[in-house]
Amino acid sequence: MGLALLLALVAAGGPARAAALDPALHGSIRAVRTGEKAVALTFDLCEGAGETAGYDAALVGYLREHGIRATFFAGGKWLKSHPEQARQLLNDPLFEVGSHAWSHGNLRQLDGRARQEEIDRAEAVLAELRRALPAAPPDPPLFRFPYGACSAEALAEVNRRGLAAIQWDIVTGDPDRRQDAAAIARTVLREIHPGAIVIAHANGRGWHTAAALPLFVPKLQALGYRFVTVGELLRLGDPLAVADCYERHPGDNRRYDRRGR
Repeated sequence: MGLALLLALVAAGGPARAAALDPALHGSIRAVRTGEKAVALTFDLCEGAGETAGYDAALVGYLREHGIRATFFAGGKWLKSHPEQARQLLNDPLFEVGSHAWSHGNLRQLDGRARQEEIDRAEAVLAELRRALPAAPPDPPLFRFPYGACSAEALAEVNRRGLAAIQWDIVTGDPDRRQDAAAIARTVLREIHPGAIVIAHANGRGWHTAAALPLFVPKLQALGYRFVTVGELLRLGDPLAVADCYERHPGDNRRYDRRGR
């Protein structure tokens, strides 16, 4: 994507969306109220400024081998540094890919043009990739805040761009190297409920996540759960949306504000 196109998109308020966001999808969506035993596995593909993150091929391979639907939230910078993996994910009917901003900047700390560019540069990269993949599944209007951190202004800005802000209510904790696969599986199995959204990572920093999948996926299926994308989950019930962004309880991710600009 050329610089002129990027600047034009930013100046115009970002890549155009087909329609305004449904008011029911405003706010920070943590789960979905539904009677159906459906769960959305989500995997972040983060990449900060000045680094190149990885790609957990074993994790994605397990999902594909077992036909597990999932949602990936990819940073624009990650998409640019992993073009082949990005095309494969976007073109796979099992998956959907939403935005995780450009370079994992803390949108609660950024404001003005810097915040707009974090949102719009990622959207522009996704749009460019999708134009080259005409047979890819439809573009889901989904966004995940880096660090799970937002302000009222940032949340309103994301929603104005037609993007639903997707948080989570089950935290695998997979960035912690000290946590093993069994602990991740125990967390998911203990906290599972209809309409849950699970957060994990597929950028090479989800420690033991690939090994945890075989420990909880078959058990959830035995309990009658099916795996859906976030977009599908949102159509199964009423979004549980709140006015703030946090990990498990309000204020618990303020620690990221010291390093997230």
